[in-house]
Amino acid sequence: MGRGNQEEKRDGEVAVEEAKKLLKDTNSANEEEGPPPPPDGGWGWVVVAASFLCNMVLDGIGYSFGILLAPLMLHYGEGKGKIAMVGSILAGAIMLVGPISSSLVNKFGPRKTCIAGAIVSAVSIFLSTFSPNVYLLMLSYGVLGGLGLGLMYVPAVTAVGYWFEKKRSLVTGISTCGSGFGTIVFAPVVTALEAGLGWQWCNRIVACFCLACTFLGATMKRVPCKNKDEEDSITEAKKQNENPIIKNGAYVAREEIDFIDGTASASLEADDSHLVKTETAVIPKENGYLTVLRNVPFLLVMLGNFPAVMGLYIPYMFLPGITQQRGMTEADSALLISLIGFFNTGGRILSGAVTDHPRVDALFVSTVALFLGAICPFLMTLCFDFWSYIIVCILFGVSLSAWPAVTSSMLVDLLGLELLTSAFGVLTCIRGLAALLGPPLAGFVIDATSPQEITTAAETAVANLTSLVSEATSVLSEISSDVSKSEDTSNYQVAFWISGILLGLASAGHLVAFCVKKALTEKPKGLMH
Repeated sequence: MGRGNQEEKRDGEVAVEEAKKLLKDTNSANEEEGPPPPPDGGWGWVVVAASFLCNMVLDGIGYSFGILLAPLMLHYGEGKGKIAMVGSILAGAIMLVGPISSSLVNKFGPRKTCIAGAIVSAVSIFLSTFSPNVYLLMLSYGVLGGLGLGLMYVPAVTAVGYWFEKKRSLVTGISTCGSGFGTIVFAPVVTALEAGLGWQWCNRIVACFCLACTFLGATMKRVPCKNKDEEDSITEAKKQNENPIIKNGAYVAREEIDFIDGTASASLEADDSHLVKTETAVIPKENGYLTVLRNVPFLLVMLGNFPAVMGLYIPYMFLPGITQQRGMTEADSALLISLIGFFNTGGRILSGAVTDHPRVDALFVSTVALFLGAICPFLMTLCFDFWSYIIVCILFGVSLSAWPAVTSSMLVDLLGLELLTSAFGVLTCIRGLAALLGPPLAGFVIDATSPQEITTAAETAVANLTSLVSEATSVLSEISSDVSKSEDTSNYQVAFWISGILLGLASAGHLVAFCVKKALTEKPKGLMH
């Protein structure tokens, strides 16, 4: 009898040890399934600063490309549509590589991904300055440079979301303020460098800025996991009695766990009939991209982002052209772009702080921001002096500041923190395709609707006709023709009309997504009642 009790006691000890080991395995598995809880501070503020500076560099490069439009047209002898394609390929590639970048972030972490992107972009932009034609410039500066900047973009935006929860919208707004600050800094810097050194050396110095981002990427480490000691694991198991522990189909009761800390030694003498055979179901983990694409509100947001990005880049690309056509200088044009960036920066912080309020919906904020932003391109076509452009550019920067600032919070609201990186990768891919198409479309429309070619052809015919009359008259007509050729008669207004229409469509798409989200949220509540 005593021997039987000893054997039962030994079997009970073995069962308890297995339960204890299994509990550790269960806790570690649960930690691997999702990211660790955000610490809301600490090293996260360093990550916010690094993300801010990375966004400043990569968006400063993209938004200041319009300043290089005229020098590149002169250097390569190409039209606005083809040269604008270079900047659009850069902006598009930054976002098209979003799924690739998000996969690398999930696998290798934001630190290695950002460092790799900084190196690739620096080398590509530097080599692009030796391009003998516009097609190699598209490949080196647009495709490869955009690839490197895209590898920087996703970790720069999403890394801060894993470090903060209560202030996620605020810190995301602060980090994405780098985009507006980059516009403020890069517009006058690129203008000065191009005027003093030429566009080649200007881009070589810009490549050095990209290389410096390797140091910023080194700060973007993952959120450390909290190591739970053995005692905490046991206490947690005792509190969660309703969750059975299963090992090889065996259910281990709470009494076994109680034995570990000596609270119920009598359980060792209990019969092993409480071990119930059950079937363990293994649920395969679904691909993150498939999960986000099945979310209807996210699909509508994704479709709404397509016209939004197409319309967003057009004013940045053609604002220097329309303002200089209406009598303003290059310095005035650069100042207007800087004003957009400055007020866009402040607006992102403000909108992020407002969106952190529990009663404010990030998706609704995006809808309103896009609607207000759609009005500004139409107003730009009605401006003819510097001060009117200042007012409209300020409104444009403030109104669209909330849209990128609340993106991370909006995606977390729709899909959860675990799918943030995957969802942002898909969203940036759609944005990249839109950025690739928007400015070139506007550029080709400008070329097609501008009277410049017709006027030039007519003047050439008149010059040939007058040359038959007298040589002196021919010389005067050639001089007149050269003056008229230097005058920019491009139809920039149509580009801004296209921008306003596209932003309006984007606002309507986000509004539909908001209504669908509300309907899906209220449906379970109705079933409960």
